[in-house]
Amino acid sequence: MTLRCLRLAGMVNFQIIIMKEKKFKLLVLPSVPNMQQVAERLPFPVELTKGRFRSLEIIFQNNQSRIFHDGMDLRSFSFVWLCSSWSSRDLAYAIELYLDRNKVPNTHVEKSTSKLTDQMIFSLNGIPSPDTLFIGHKDVESCLTRIQKVCGYPLVIKDTKGSRGAHSVKVETEEELLEKMKELPKHIKYIFQRYIPNEYDWGIMVANGTIVSGQRRYHCDGEFRNNICKGAEEIFFDPAEIPQKIRKIAKNTSNALGLPWSRSDIIIDKNTGEPYVLEVNRLPGITSKTSDVEGAYIFLSSQIKALIK
Repeated sequence: MTLRCLRLAGMVNFQIIIMKEKKFKLLVLPSVPNMQQVAERLPFPVELTKGRFRSLEIIFQNNQSRIFHDGMDLRSFSFVWLCSSWSSRDLAYAIELYLDRNKVPNTHVEKSTSKLTDQMIFSLNGIPSPDTLFIGHKDVESCLTRIQKVCGYPLVIKDTKGSRGAHSVKVETEEELLEKMKELPKHIKYIFQRYIPNEYDWGIMVANGTIVSGQRRYHCDGEFRNNICKGAEEIFFDPAEIPQKIRKIAKNTSNALGLPWSRSDIIIDKNTGEPYVLEVNRLPGITSKTSDVEGAYIFLSSQIKALIK
């Protein structure tokens, strides 16, 4: 069969698929001027939605994810033309992961990571993490009901690309939430996350799929973050002494993200005993004279072994 015939056959199959649809719902995200003219040239009726990132709402709850654009689940679209700029690439990539998992045809975007994309990967791979909400606009007051429903209070506000606890704030009430949002930098994207009451969290280092170091971190008085840079106390454990459930979560998290070297921060709910992955550190610190040093040595040795003859 000639190339022209193959193309014609493909067009016929495509049109048959379209005819089976009640409506072909096209989302262009984000839209650009004159997109209606483009859609009108297609040889079938199109219901065009001119998308905006600020109209998005992403919910991670009960280890499941949902993405809405102006209240419409992205799974209801026939096709999503997805693009991004530098500042929104992580958001677009998180959306692509969601669309691919739910078999919604879409255009490819370049990979870019943040806490938002990590949350999506946790959700799609059944990795337990706190209920989390992302909204694409800055009008938090209009979303108070949704925030209450997904996260409750107290909750934690997090910079989607923050590290070492920067721009992470715990708030107890709606009023405090609104005040804190006024104080935080406006150019940053944030997620809202259910606060997990805790006495400590685990920091589990994984090298090439193997647990090489583990520590418990206890926050100091008056501080909700278990970061060492925020004064937390750390107690190291032999990897074999780390609970099996924690080991499994850390390994699953590392594998899901495709990371050869990382530390999973896993918090333990002091009321239920349930573990939740808070985040994954790609550049974890190495504490002197601890199993961190041995773990880093094991990883580095494995990386350069093939170079030594």
